[in-house]
Amino acid sequence: MFLEGINGMSGLAVNYFYKDGLKVDPATLSTIGSLTTLPWTCKPLYGFMSDGYPIMGYRRKPYLFLAGVVGSISWVLMSLYVNSIFSGAACMLFGSAAIAVANVIAEAMIVERSRGETQEYASRLQSIIWGAQAVGSIVAAWFGGYLLKFMTDRQVFLLVSTFPLSLIAIAYIVPEAKFVGDANSERAQMGQKLRDLWAAFRRPEIFRPCLFIFMLNATPATGATWFYFYTDVLKFSSTFLGTIGLVGSCCTLLGVFLFDATLKSTAFRPIFLWSTLVSAALGLSQLILVFRLNEQWGIPSELFCLGESAVLSIVGWITTMPILVLAARLCPEGMEGTMYALIMSINNLGGIVGTQVGAVVTTALGVTETNLDNFWLLVLVCNLSTLLPLLFLGLIPEVDPGIAGGPAHGAAAAGGYQAVDTAALEGGERHRVESGRV
Repeated sequence: MFLEGINGMSGLAVNYFYKDGLKVDPATLSTIGSLTTLPWTCKPLYGFMSDGYPIMGYRRKPYLFLAGVVGSISWVLMSLYVNSIFSGAACMLFGSAAIAVANVIAEAMIVERSRGETQEYASRLQSIIWGAQAVGSIVAAWFGGYLLKFMTDRQVFLLVSTFPLSLIAIAYIVPEAKFVGDANSERAQMGQKLRDLWAAFRRPEIFRPCLFIFMLNATPATGATWFYFYTDVLKFSSTFLGTIGLVGSCCTLLGVFLFDATLKSTAFRPIFLWSTLVSAALGLSQLILVFRLNEQWGIPSELFCLGESAVLSIVGWITTMPILVLAARLCPEGMEGTMYALIMSINNLGGIVGTQVGAVVTTALGVTETNLDNFWLLVLVCNLSTLLPLLFLGLIPEVDPGIAGGPAHGAAAAGGYQAVDTAALEGGERHRVESGRV
């Protein structure tokens, strides 16, 4: 998780590379960014591959090694050879896939440790894991903008290419017993495992919350348009953009701690309701910045952005943490890892859909790199649309699904999942609620 966070150091450099180097418009940049996260929707596939196709007798270590190699090469190519939108997107796609595979393999213990425990315990585990991701994001935000004062975007890409190499070292260090079973027999069971997974997913007590999670993320997003507004209208430097990211990352960590301290035992429905309402209300405050009202009130845009980033980051992660906990609690016994990965893939797919819909709305409103006249309307539409999923809040269970009597617990008790040996399959999640638009 720390590696995933620190890998975000390339974020600002990528935005500048596409905006200034390749001259892409906001909608295109948003589309590229969302498409490169597609590998995060395929996490169950990585788990099945790791389980059914051991390499040299090992199921985990070789995949970590390959992820490190592919991730590093992708950023080296991005630094030295990429000169088009397509080649850049391809390199970022492979780099993203490398981190996704490593994430899937590394997070097996999260789901295993959550099995049979209380919601409070599961919430604490998620807080620790995502706290590590937040620390990595803080480091990335601190250096991401600062480095661009002294380095070109391509030089930053070359620096980032060294981070995945840590996976190679981890692959050598991490202990793993050599697989001694029959790999062919394991692969022969894949079809049955998929059928069992589909049968479990179709159960209303699992499918309905997954549908809500998808809708919560699939509302249109402003995407990369904020980056153009910050750099072209407000004239923010890369260093200050990095500062905004730093404040957001620090407050993300604070949001994780606040959730762990105050809300980890609260029912899911009230958390989703109030966090969504508060987030939408605060999001509308962005119109103050768009219309420059803050300057009329004597508040510098820099100060306003920092405060906004802080508050929205806290609220955003208070909204995100219940998704992670709910996903872990929905998993029936015997297929925890696979189901968790599937639910998180649905969550990530919702985010991709939301960004793509946002790109369509951006184009429809005529918002481009040279025309931000309707940007206020884009912000208004995107923020109000976040309220729509609340119409389907009834899809979320009223009781904790992971305790005796809860829906997922009942599904597990019904049997039919024991044939799926997926305790070591990896969950994990890449969903981020971004307060900053960088």
